[in-house]
Amino acid sequence: MYNINDLVVYRRNVCKVIGKKRSDFTGELCYVLEPYENIDYSCIVQVPVSNKGGHLRAVVTKDEVEQLCKRSVDIEPLESKPANMKSKYLDKLKGDDLEDLVCIIKTTSQRNQERLENHKKLAAVDGEFLKKAENYLYSELSVALELSKEKTKEFFLSELKRLEKKS
Repeated sequence: MYNINDLVVYRRNVCKVIGKKRSDFTGELCYVLEPYENIDYSCIVQVPVSNKGGHLRAVVTKDEVEQLCKRSVDIEPLESKPANMKSKYLDKLKGDDLEDLVCIIKTTSQRNQERLENHKKLAAVDGEFLKKAENYLYSELSVALELSKEKTKEFFLSELKRLEKKS
């Protein structure tokens, strides 16, 4: 059970629990969530306390961020086949695992680097999913680390480089 003012992740978005109420449709007790970065109350979501869909979870902790950094070194990029990259990226975004976001970031970065080396334009699909993956990943990690998204990105990437050099 979450309490009012707890930060949670609902479908990859960091949200703040701002209340509990019974659903007008189902009668179930629901959490009332507001996206964490939204402070004007324009987007409020109700999620059943039972969490039957499994789309609601606690924000990662600092220790879990440290473990993610260590595991990220071994995460392999997706196999690059331009015809189905969008569906591969979408499959990774559907899940709830932060490693999937790291995989998208590694894949898009690698594909963009290859395209630049071959003097080709960057693929729009890679740019779109890189932006989404970074936003979801760094939004959540920034809450755990109590840093801005920009500082969180710098920290995460520097940790990856440091750990890659060690291995």
